[in-house]
Amino acid sequence: MKKILIILLLVCAFPLMAGELFNARIYSEQDSEKLAYTHNNTVTIEGDSTIINHYYYTSDGQLYVLDKVVLFNGEPIFNSLKFYQINEYSSLERKGDKVILNYQRGKKKKQATRKYRNPLVFAPIQQDAIKKNMHKLLKGEAVTFYIFAAEVLRLVEMRVTLIESSSYDREDCYVLQMKPDNFLIDWLVDEVYYVVNKSTYLIEEMHGFSTLRQEIDGNWEYRDMDFYYSYE
Repeated sequence: MKKILIILLLVCAFPLMAGELFNARIYSEQDSEKLAYTHNNTVTIEGDSTIINHYYYTSDGQLYVLDKVVLFNGEPIFNSLKFYQINEYSSLERKGDKVILNYQRGKKKKQATRKYRNPLVFAPIQQDAIKKNMHKLLKGEAVTFYIFAAEVLRLVEMRVTLIESSSYDREDCYVLQMKPDNFLIDWLVDEVYYVVNKSTYLIEEMHGFSTLRQEIDGNWEYRDMDFYYSYE
């Protein structure tokens, strides 16, 4: 599958506000009746640093993914994503105007250094980025985020817009679409749709491309996913 070329590290964890505690249910679009994963988070403040952990569990309760973000004075400086069942690890560390990118699958490792791009958005803080930019989105403007494509060790430009009509329309929510700005990557990767509450700007649902995979006949395959969030 060509999607395997682009692991959207920051989209996989699909996003909620850093300070909002939540629980989520996740279903594969190919089997919308069977629970695939559950998802929750923790937030810890240590001096000038904020540590955000997003946890994903299989339907039988095994830890599947840990997505960790560190903020320093509110700015993202580190992200790591660990897939336990498939022995995969990715990380991004900011060093001044550069970012150091790492990817490991089994014994295979690779690293690259890239120019820092702003705004750099990790999944656990993507809700913050959406809320911060809702005034632009509501005026019909497009917003750009940069996220980490782990397997190819690059920062990918993503374009977020508010769309007027979709199959996810709800009276009390806006629907946002996020898609790669590059048409070649757009051909490889499906769009992501966020259903955002009109009053709180919190993401209530997410639909589309995900780096979450499911084991099918011994192989871990990519699946589009449906996420449903509830807040504590």
